[in-house]
Amino acid sequence: MRRSCWLGLVLPCFVFVACGSTGWTQDDIKELKLRDWEPKSMLVTKTSVVETPRFPVTDIHNHLGGGKQFLTPERVGRYLTEMNEAGVRTVVNLDGGWDENLKETLAALDQAHPGRFATFALVNFDNIDDEKWSEREATRLEDSFKQGARGLKIDKRLGLRYRYKSGKLMPIDDPKLDPIWEVCAKHQRPVVIHVSDPAAFFTPLDRFNERWHELNLHPNWLFFGEQYPQRQEILDQLQHVFEKHPRTTFVNTHFGNNAEDLGAVGRQLDRFPNVLVDFDARISELGRQPYTARKFFIKYQDRILFGTDTTPRREAFRIYYRFLETDDEYFDCSASHHRQGFWMIYGIFLPDNVLEKIYYKNAERLLTQAGHVSATAKPQAAAETSGAIKTATPADELRVPATVDFEVTGNGKNEAWNKVDWTTIPMRTKGGLPYESRIKLLASPTGLYVLFDGTDKTLTVTNKADFDNLWEEDIFEVFLWPDEKQPVYFEYELSPLGAELPILVPNFDGKFLGWRPWNFVGNRKTRKATAVTGGDMKPGATIAGWSAEFFIPYELLKPLQNSPPRPGTRWRANFYRVDYDEGRPTRWSWVPVGPSFHEYQKFGTLVFE
Repeated sequence: MRRSCWLGLVLPCFVFVACGSTGWTQDDIKELKLRDWEPKSMLVTKTSVVETPRFPVTDIHNHLGGGKQFLTPERVGRYLTEMNEAGVRTVVNLDGGWDENLKETLAALDQAHPGRFATFALVNFDNIDDEKWSEREATRLEDSFKQGARGLKIDKRLGLRYRYKSGKLMPIDDPKLDPIWEVCAKHQRPVVIHVSDPAAFFTPLDRFNERWHELNLHPNWLFFGEQYPQRQEILDQLQHVFEKHPRTTFVNTHFGNNAEDLGAVGRQLDRFPNVLVDFDARISELGRQPYTARKFFIKYQDRILFGTDTTPRREAFRIYYRFLETDDEYFDCSASHHRQGFWMIYGIFLPDNVLEKIYYKNAERLLTQAGHVSATAKPQAAAETSGAIKTATPADELRVPATVDFEVTGNGKNEAWNKVDWTTIPMRTKGGLPYESRIKLLASPTGLYVLFDGTDKTLTVTNKADFDNLWEEDIFEVFLWPDEKQPVYFEYELSPLGAELPILVPNFDGKFLGWRPWNFVGNRKTRKATAVTGGDMKPGATIAGWSAEFFIPYELLKPLQNSPPRPGTRWRANFYRVDYDEGRPTRWSWVPVGPSFHEYQKFGTLVFE
């Protein structure tokens, strides 16, 4: 016993073997088996612990299980605890299944905890020889989407395991799958698809196989032999699907199922605009090529999604954060998933504007793409007879969910915002700057909450005070016209630096009669906060974007009528942004108007829930 402890101090990498049952001693070290080799690095480098990410995280690729028997409140509670500790806002569960299992999974996750989970459906590959299989599964998938499934998951058994009765493998580009891809396009639901596996899994298990250790532990992961197709053949089949179905959005998981060849993944993204990648369970590959990986992440920052493929565990998430955010060298990433190969990895220290997209913005755009209707969306309320100047079309309408009051932070961190999707504010300036603008709305019993978010490169502002001419610089504006019987509306402007301009505007049939600064003190006072990403909050700063979050109390809107709103109440409104980068204005508006922002007859409609 004492000798074993001494060996542990001098040769710590051999403690397990010396104290185990293999029987070898220091004298026969040359006979050490590869499976027993556990080297301890002598390299001294910086170690960073990133407990929470710089931005909220959406994990696009996870397996939480399905059905009410598995997803008990206790198990789901453990998931949420780990997510909260690690700063993870939303986890996509790819185990939704279909029919009753899907219904139970949605109830246990998405419906019980809105905004925290997004469940994907599966396809049943039983009886693929049936001539009506395609019709059956397309109909079942359509029903899954109507139930609330946010997308479809396809796993690697397609192309490797699923066979016809003849013994022939079902290829990934089998025409029988075409109706499945088209249902996803019709309902604008993404397909998360895993085909093939790491390159080493398709080579002989010999002394040249770089993942020898992993494949010895999991021999069923080896796909080398006549019974399996060549790896490139599988990847080519998938590219054929991308090409054949350009209207369908695909997430080519595990970094394009080809993390060893980033050049090939980049060429695929260049060729197919309907394809994104996630990097779940592949930071072991990416982290050993940090220079190439960092360039790739920056170049394709709008096409990469965060994923782990690991049941929520705070330490696993933190390894991903360390890889993405730090420049740490030669560290072990096995806690992120499991041991993959013998190598260590390096961090790629991405800039904030890239991190924000990869952590959540790209996933948010994917999960709330055009045409998506949330499973919890309520039927549209009947219009009130208010003598409207025009009848709003669905594109002009924005539903405003109810909420309790909460504090504003400037970046929408409060969980209340998770219940509502982003609405894009289109650019109205031809040839304007290519920035994105979007909003969210909520209504409490006491006032209206607005969250604005927009990309930007420069804070083109000065230190103007409240009630100055804020519209002459970067600005976000809200116009509210609660009562269409009165030609008077409320306007609110907010600068990135927090200066405010609340005004009341009389406008008789297009005759703009000026505006009146509107007193806002006491219970009439707004609450507001702004934030920037990728830079400092100061005039002229280089940034990646800015956001504004504010609360307009209904008391401030007096003496306007039809306020406060009740469920079903309809207000006319519009939302604008102006940016002055490069010495010229670029303008955005939610609903199109003419040259003037004050064409109130063309405003859209808010419908309060």
